[in-house]
Amino acid sequence: MAATPVSATAPQLSDAAFDSRLVSMRGIVSDIITDEIDPRWKFVLFRSDEGPFVAAIATDSPSLAQLVGATVSAKGIANSLPYVGRRSFMTPQLLVYAPSDFTVISPALNDPFSAPRISDDAMNIKNVLYKSPVELSKTGMRRADGRVIAVAKGRRIFFRTAGGRLCSADLKDGETPPACGEAVAVAGFPDTDLFILNFTRASCRTLSGEEAAALHAAAEETPPSRLPPDFDMDKILRDYYGYVVTLRGTVFAAPSYDGKASTMNLLCGGRIVQVDVTSCHETAAVIAPGSEVEATGLCVINTTTWNPLHPFPRIDQFTIVTRSCGDVTVVRTPPWWTPARLAAVIAALFAVLIALYGWNYILRRIIRRRERQLVKSEIAQTEADLRVDERTRLAAEIHDALSQTLTGVSFQLDAANKTLSEDPVSAARFLAVAKRTLLSCREELRRCLWDLRNDTLGESDFSEAVRRTIRPSIGGAELAVRFEIRRQRVSDSTAHAVLSIARELASNAARHGGARHVRVAGEMQSGKIRFSVRDDGRGFDTANRPGPNEGHFGLQGIKERIARLGGSLKIESAPGVGTKVTVEIGK
Repeated sequence: MAATPVSATAPQLSDAAFDSRLVSMRGIVSDIITDEIDPRWKFVLFRSDEGPFVAAIATDSPSLAQLVGATVSAKGIANSLPYVGRRSFMTPQLLVYAPSDFTVISPALNDPFSAPRISDDAMNIKNVLYKSPVELSKTGMRRADGRVIAVAKGRRIFFRTAGGRLCSADLKDGETPPACGEAVAVAGFPDTDLFILNFTRASCRTLSGEEAAALHAAAEETPPSRLPPDFDMDKILRDYYGYVVTLRGTVFAAPSYDGKASTMNLLCGGRIVQVDVTSCHETAAVIAPGSEVEATGLCVINTTTWNPLHPFPRIDQFTIVTRSCGDVTVVRTPPWWTPARLAAVIAALFAVLIALYGWNYILRRIIRRRERQLVKSEIAQTEADLRVDERTRLAAEIHDALSQTLTGVSFQLDAANKTLSEDPVSAARFLAVAKRTLLSCREELRRCLWDLRNDTLGESDFSEAVRRTIRPSIGGAELAVRFEIRRQRVSDSTAHAVLSIARELASNAARHGGARHVRVAGEMQSGKIRFSVRDDGRGFDTANRPGPNEGHFGLQGIKERIARLGGSLKIESAPGVGTKVTVEIGK
């Protein structure tokens, strides 16, 4: 058998005797809100003679919307709610399990404007009935008439009654806000922020005829009060709530419009003041940040009642609510040279500098690459010219040497021919000299051809160049080279002469002297190249050494080459003790 609920009132929700009991409560539904943390939960707000209370239900049923304005009986568990979202502490509430646990006792008024009127006398602060928010929360739907003086955030209207009382109304969804200046009737659930009377979930309709005329005649607005730049916040809160004021300031940020409401922030005397420009958002949208403007509108104090234990709601700031396009006037447009533009120019200049630096870096790399290519090309051209010059010189030497040698051979052969019948011994001697001369000519030609193909001039190590040049000419003899001369300090023509002379001397030591060891050493002294070739061969008598007449042209060729270079030659030798030849030439 189902349990029978116990009748309870709003104060009894906090009574431990009713905790976790099935109770039944009754009141007028003033609103239904959805939990912003857990959308599954809906909270039904009730007003009753004993005070307000809340019923919570987890449902997506659209039928709950029909309860607003109706007198409803709710059945549920008192003061026992599950953990909702991250909330650990909540006011006492009624937990309802199903929409069927709400029973409509009397439906909402078909015509909300048939609700009882609240007169100006009833809204007087001295009236006991509406002296506190708690007393207001016990009332059902009420009606008040007045003239609209401002519209804020697209759905909140401010109106003044015939007796001069300022009221506001939060229109329910689907209601179109009236224009400023219209006479209207407002029906909704009254509450207050301790300053003015406010109607929630309100409906609004336009009045006409005598009702409208009476409101227009009785509720004329006083001229706006101008607020100084260094306005006193205490004076604002005390004397200007509900009155039209004019404020001058600088637009701090461009107005923003979300389709329903538009706001603009003004910098006034070091304070940021919010201006609701919903009524003129098209005009305000073209106002640039930094403009100096004058805004005229209704002064509204922003309050919050998050702490129910506080004796008064906390006052955050105030808002100026404009009424028409003429309430916002641009006094002075912003200077062109703004911090934002300065930052943009600096950023652009910085970007240009980076681009120029990058372009300069690329150009330098291109120039360096082309310089390297040009240097390589010039070096290659120079090397080619040197090779051509050297080959021309070698060709001339070959031509001269061969011409002289072959001429000598021709003379020897003629002499042998003439003496062959009369003096065969002399003829044989002439033929032997011719033979040696031809062999020497062949050797010289081989060396010239080797020089044409040789790449030792490109060798950076002079000692290695000497070794590579001499090695093929001395057979099995041991070779030692010590050249303490930097190749870069010697011209190619001089280097070729040194290599040729050293080769000829080493070749003579091995071929004619029978040397087993050949030592080559060189150095640079006082800008001259000095080198020697020493061997351990048979040696010879320097005073009676064979010459061209005997078919030996080596030393003669060396002397001629050294003479062309302006150098000197010194020969130290004796039979059986080897030979040392010292050469000194310019670099």
